[in-house]
Amino acid sequence: MLLESLVAPLATFLAPASPLAPPPVQFHGAGVVHTTVYVGGRDMKAEFEPADQPFTFGIALDIHEPGRSTSFEAGYFYSSDDASTRFGANSVDISTTVHELWAGGRWAFDPWDGPLRPYVGLGGSLLRAKFETSGGGGSDSNSGTAIGIYAHGGLEFEFGGGWSAGIDLRGLYSTEAKLQQSTPLDYVQAALTLSYAW
Repeated sequence: MLLESLVAPLATFLAPASPLAPPPVQFHGAGVVHTTVYVGGRDMKAEFEPADQPFTFGIALDIHEPGRSTSFEAGYFYSSDDASTRFGANSVDISTTVHELWAGGRWAFDPWDGPLRPYVGLGGSLLRAKFETSGGGGSDSNSGTAIGIYAHGGLEFEFGGGWSAGIDLRGLYSTEAKLQQSTPLDYVQAALTLSYAW
């Protein structure tokens, strides 16, 4: 009896796994990672004129469990614009740069049971902006931080092998950043997207 009590746990430990037992969990084994690259432009507040329509580049990840329409998303955007304007006889160069870190929730739908998939997302952002002017005998540079709430939506076309392309429309409402004057970093953005699911 004593021998059996000592050997039984060892035998259970060394026994091969049952074919009906669930497989061990692996990295990303319970979810799907969706990587998206954004290229587009945005329209900012009038206070940034004439550098108020910057080029935008971004990258994001969203992670969801297979079969679920909800996911967690997080990403980074970089936007920049340079322009010139005149004050009397002087030409002034203006440059704006904004870095944005964001995270939130994303909901994808499949109403047509095909390759077209609409989605929407909502979350928060941390933004860091720089506003620079030069010319007219001087230069000035100001940086400021703001937090914001974003909402976006788009449509993706899946064309096989985990790849998809689409368009994304986005809006952000933010607190004021202290630049040359205190101004929010609100924007409306449109971007083309290229995504890969792995």
